Amino acid sequence: MKTNAAVSTINKEELVTKIKADPSVQIVNVLSPEHWSEGLIKNSKKIPLQELNRRLNELDKSKEVVTYCAGYQCHASRQAAEQLQEKGFKVHAYEGGIQEWKEARLPLEKKRVSIY
Repeated sequence: MKTNAAVSTINKEELVTKIKADPSVQIVNVLSPEHWSEGLIKNSKKIPLQELNRRLNELDKSKEVVTYCAGYQCHASRQAAEQLQEKGFKVHAYEGGIQEWKEARLPLEKKRVSIY
């Protein structure tokens, strides 16, 4: 793990290890709902970046949080991690996002996004 701009980042291998070692780690997809059809890291919470401050009560401050978004070109995971860190959460940003996770064929949840 490395720290950039006071936010700790985590790579794919570190995240896989962390999930296996601590199933209670909170994995948070911060993308907006229109992107959820791309798939989600298994057992992710879906809290879009723009709703994060309003929905902090859905996260347990005593447990570690890992944020992710679309991939390396997306900065929402880092922005979410910064917000959470400011609120006292122990947090890491996984910047490879759903794109890298899918390419590595790691466990996904495919969610249908209702248009109704």
